Amino acid sequence: MSLDWFQLVLIYIVTNSLSKVIQKQALKDQDIDPGAFSAFFLFIVGVISIPFLWVEKPSVINSLEVWLVVILSSIFYTACMVLYYHALKGTEVSQVETIATTRSIWFMVLGSFLFGETVTLSNFLGIALIFGGLIVIYWDKGGFKGFGKPHLYTLIYALLISSAYALDKIALNSFSVVLYQVVVYIIPAVFTVMFIPKTFKGLRYFLKPRKTTFIILASAVFQMISTLALYAAYKYGGNLSVVGPLAQTSTVLTILIGIVILKERWNLKRKIIGVILALAGVVLLKLSI
Repeated sequence: MSLDWFQLVLIYIVTNSLSKVIQKQALKDQDIDPGAFSAFFLFIVGVISIPFLWVEKPSVINSLEVWLVVILSSIFYTACMVLYYHALKGTEVSQVETIATTRSIWFMVLGSFLFGETVTLSNFLGIALIFGGLIVIYWDKGGFKGFGKPHLYTLIYALLISSAYALDKIALNSFSVVLYQVVVYIIPAVFTVMFIPKTFKGLRYFLKPRKTTFIILASAVFQMISTLALYAAYKYGGNLSVVGPLAQTSTVLTILIGIVILKERWNLKRKIIGVILALAGVVLLKLSI
């Protein structure tokens, strides 16, 4: 029985949330460098995806244009994932995920410019709710309280990963799903080590068997499943402006796990109100399509 794009997105929501919470738990180890973590994690996800190449027949349309898209997407992933792990190490996963809802804005913009998807008044109302939610959380007595580098990193991450997802949707027309996943995880891992040299030294941490390494491997398995599901959803009928915002409902699950399991209590009342507003904005963006 084959899965449709909506069921695939549901799989993505659950496994992506579990992966992020586990990653946050691993990053609590002060000896872990976020850049090295990014390189190691991306490489592992790419490698453990390789056996699935025997399940789906690998295929690719070789052309310079396609590979330029892949390389550009990989550059975006390299930068955004290093920023994401710096943010995740520096603050609560629930805060990172709330700010990351701004991805919906970029999904809408990129969907409009790249794929000709319609922008409506409801889109702008959704954007207003997302920003309103962030203001409720962080604006206090005439200024932003508790908004620092990790939060700025998350805003940049949201833009870059949305751009990468848009390029993925283009490239997936020329790739089989599993092969594309292997490529866009391993290439950014290599780029991270090449362009951020200090990450190579940080990789030595992961060479010794330890509890944290096994935690990261568990997270990589969930990440592998989530990305396969997301790419399949894009390839088999899901529009960027639909799948993107819908997939962000994983934010709800991630934030709830962060609050309940990881005991993240900073600014809890404001956070809950802000999250509700931001998610209402995401829903409005989804319903306006």
